[in-house]
Amino acid sequence: METGREQIDLFLKKCDELMQSKFILADTKIGEVLKSIATSDLLYAFFRDITKDFDYPAAQKKYMYYLPEGSYHKRKLLFPEDPVERLAFVFCLLVDFDTGRMDLDAFLQEFFYEDGSVYGSFYAFTNQVVKPFKSAVRTMFRDQKLNAAVDAHHNRAELVRLVGAERDSVYASELSDEKKVDALLILNALAAHAEKGGGALIAALVCGYRYFAKSVGRNSEYIEEMCSRFADPEAAL
Repeated sequence: METGREQIDLFLKKCDELMQSKFILADTKIGEVLKSIATSDLLYAFFRDITKDFDYPAAQKKYMYYLPEGSYHKRKLLFPEDPVERLAFVFCLLVDFDTGRMDLDAFLQEFFYEDGSVYGSFYAFTNQVVKPFKSAVRTMFRDQKLNAAVDAHHNRAELVRLVGAERDSVYASELSDEKKVDALLILNALAAHAEKGGGALIAALVCGYRYFAKSVGRNSEYIEEMCSRFADPEAAL
């Protein structure tokens, strides 16, 4: 099983392969970059979150515009100043190329027309778009930042597992239906926030569930493990 660091390293490698490839292989190499994102829990979650509320059509209108007639390039590609929005913008561009919604050859001729050669245009594209994209992701996920992200991801997955096990145990318990409903309300809230993160709220829900369970005389190994790991607001979630 690949670790988070190995998944990031694979993404970086695929970016390098795209930058070093010939234009004829560009579509395949872009697909491989996106696949390395899709198969990485960390990168997939990151790009899902930053593109969820990103207005890509509005960004296209703002950052992809026509230059005055007679200019060297037909159009000019700009980028959002915000680094996260910039990542979202480039990611959406790559998805458009991969799905065929945008033709890479035509895009290069419009935005990266250098000496008239496809080679020169593609080189300019990889140097100005792919290289900064790769560097920004590497900076965001390297060293301590990567380790913290990996830990947080594993902790969230473990909390979801524990909540699911406790929920199944509650269903099978001899608690009254009314008490089961109360228990499940708290557990469902825990599961929902485990996906989003938020240590303080998760800690409050864990502590609340512990006191609820104690009041109805319920004990389980899952409650003990949740409390030992996630009752601290500073837990990496």
